Amino acid sequence: MVIRIQMLALLFLLIPFFVLAESKDSIAAFKEKTLLQQHTYLQERLYTTKEIQDFIAVFSDQAIAKKDTVFIAKSYYFNYRLYRKSKVYSKAHAAIDNAISLAKTSQNDSLLGSFFHAKGATFYIQSNYTDALNYYLKAYDIMRNNSTIDSKLTLEFDIATIKLKANKTSEALQGFKKIIHAYDSLLTLKPDSQFLKIRFIKMLNNTAKSYTDEGMYEEAIALYSKSFSLNETTDYISGRCIAIGGKGNVYTAQKKYDRAIPIIDEALAISTSNNDLKLITPFLLLDKGKCYFGLKRYEEALQSLTEAARIIEKEKLSFMGLDETYQFLAKTYVQLGNHEKATAIYDQYIERNNFSTTKRFELYQTIFEDYDLKNVEHRADKAEETSNLFKSYFTQTIVIAVLLAFSAIVFFVYYRNRQKQKLAKFHKLISALKAKEATTNESQSTGYDYALSDEKASKILDDLAMFETKLSFLDKKYNLTTLAKKCNTNSSYLSQVINTHKGKTFSEYMADLRISYVLNALKNDKKLRSYTIQSIAEEIGFKQSESFSKAFKKRTGFNPSFYIKNLENL
Repeated sequence: MVIRIQMLALLFLLIPFFVLAESKDSIAAFKEKTLLQQHTYLQERLYTTKEIQDFIAVFSDQAIAKKDTVFIAKSYYFNYRLYRKSKVYSKAHAAIDNAISLAKTSQNDSLLGSFFHAKGATFYIQSNYTDALNYYLKAYDIMRNNSTIDSKLTLEFDIATIKLKANKTSEALQGFKKIIHAYDSLLTLKPDSQFLKIRFIKMLNNTAKSYTDEGMYEEAIALYSKSFSLNETTDYISGRCIAIGGKGNVYTAQKKYDRAIPIIDEALAISTSNNDLKLITPFLLLDKGKCYFGLKRYEEALQSLTEAARIIEKEKLSFMGLDETYQFLAKTYVQLGNHEKATAIYDQYIERNNFSTTKRFELYQTIFEDYDLKNVEHRADKAEETSNLFKSYFTQTIVIAVLLAFSAIVFFVYYRNRQKQKLAKFHKLISALKAKEATTNESQSTGYDYALSDEKASKILDDLAMFETKLSFLDKKYNLTTLAKKCNTNSSYLSQVINTHKGKTFSEYMADLRISYVLNALKNDKKLRSYTIQSIAEEIGFKQSESFSKAFKKRTGFNPSFYIKNLENL
């Protein structure tokens, strides 16, 4: 027994030596390979071998010794991939820039295109979509005619994805559909290709998300199901997690909250147990928070949304799709009565949303002016051989494009500011209504606190108080004449009393009573919110929806439809 223990102890002590010897032998064996063999070895083991950095150094030294520019560039590329995986983005950019410089020197277009694509991918990961697209376009210009179909599909997929970020959804969907067809054909020819399957899964998930955003829920579910089924033949855990969470996102968008929550929890179980998937987690938590909010389970909504915000801050995430986290977090605090916290969070949401809007329009400009016009230019270059119309056509296209882009930016900046102002007015109004509701029972009385020398005026004001208490103003039959008759006076004297003691004309008096009533009624009665604007107008005494909308906007600063829409989100 003692001998066995001694042998085990000796073996334990020798383990580091064996590991070191194996590592040294591996490095030694690696040095004996040709540069091409070393390159293949590194490609196959880039993410699976822990000591890969040492092998890359050997590969780089031997490439430099043999003055092989292409393999020196590839060594920079391998280092770039390691830096990017470790999120050391400054070093990743420096490494790929060196690779790009060498590719230009060697005039190797295929290599240069792939390096441009890689640099664009890094910008994309950093949520710098404008610079990402610029590099994708550089890659596209080089690779469109002299690259493999796999490389071109990958690049077209990335361009479609980034168009989706710029809210050019219809164009993105068109691109995705084209790629779906191409991948289906490729997988028929290469059914065992793991690379093609993973690319296809990514594309299916992105297209499904586009369908969800467009309200095409059945199509989205079908694509997520196809993605999940394809994933059964791979070990691509990220794709599986996104497909499951995507279905939860569809049900959340459909307001099928009870159905969405267990599916989201299933996806969260995957993302939270795998450190490589931690960037998926805040998206899932946002959907879960929205579900709990929709179910009015505000404490649980607060827990999910707070955790999502914590991850966003910790990881310094700037994805546009996460901006809603702060919006729903602010709404949740409102429901829980913490208006101070809600205001602080809402300001954070506005700041992020404005920043995202700016980024989106920078991206929109880049797509519109660089991507779309470069395609026009490419087609026009071919036409120039047979026609001289190119110059005038292209010049006109540029002028129109610039004018449209500038107009779109001006409009959106104006629109965003107007929306921000209206939302601020909306929340201020809701707070005022809630405060008024809380004090109604204490302050309500049957008459007015006034000092009048005219007993007749006093009697009219009492009649008006009763008129208001009984909600008689909702009856459209009342005008100045009919109300004067009800108050046992003439229309001229009634008008004078309202002007003097209410501080407004008769028309303003009636409109204010009706709008004050409908503000609370809409807030508290979900069924009323389902009526048309015309029906609501008639319900509270207006004959026309136009006069109702005009009075409503004069009182609040926004239209009834805006008020109703935001009430649904409270």
